[in-house]
Amino acid sequence: MDQNTTGADDGSRQDRPLGRGLEDISHLFRSGGSGEAAGNGPLRNMALPRTTPSRGSRTNAVLLGARTALTRDQLADLLREFVSALDHGLTLIDSAVPCPPCGEIDMLGLSRAQQLTVIDFDTTGGEGLLLRGLGHHDWVARNLPIIGRLYPGRAIDFNLPPALMLVAPQFSPLLRSAARQVTRPVIKWVRYCALESAAGLGILFERLESD
Repeated sequence: MDQNTTGADDGSRQDRPLGRGLEDISHLFRSGGSGEAAGNGPLRNMALPRTTPSRGSRTNAVLLGARTALTRDQLADLLREFVSALDHGLTLIDSAVPCPPCGEIDMLGLSRAQQLTVIDFDTTGGEGLLLRGLGHHDWVARNLPIIGRLYPGRAIDFNLPPALMLVAPQFSPLLRSAARQVTRPVIKWVRYCALESAAGLGILFERLESD
């Protein structure tokens, strides 16, 4: 299962400048708004505002500001816009999908291999995210014929079991300990960090590896 050793960040780390992991940035996008704090670590994918260089400037640079907090609606908007940055080739099928009695699936995606992907997210990374994600994945796995009827135009490979992706600014030690007992499904863990700049909002995505 995909996960990493990362605990809740204390206040002293929130304002530290980002380290050498910036060299791993692989995506540059346009965005706007305000954004949330996450732990330090290698940065895998980044979405930030583009700027137009002034006359005589030799580079097209973005000055990153302080880490900032996202509301749930802001995070949902950014994930819809930059869903392919979560996993290469990932596309969005739908969002806020009802699955009674398990509430709503935050997002349904389709991987490059045409694998159905349940995407649940949280702005705090509380332990409830894991339980919610597992419940939504179970509902999808038991209702694949319904999914097929809802999205007939999608080339979903129903021979592949649905995947589960959880997105949060951090994952607590308690959550990670519980997740180690989950053998199915394999969970993809994505940590995000939102940064403000003079040009708008930037968001970083980091895929966490197994312990």
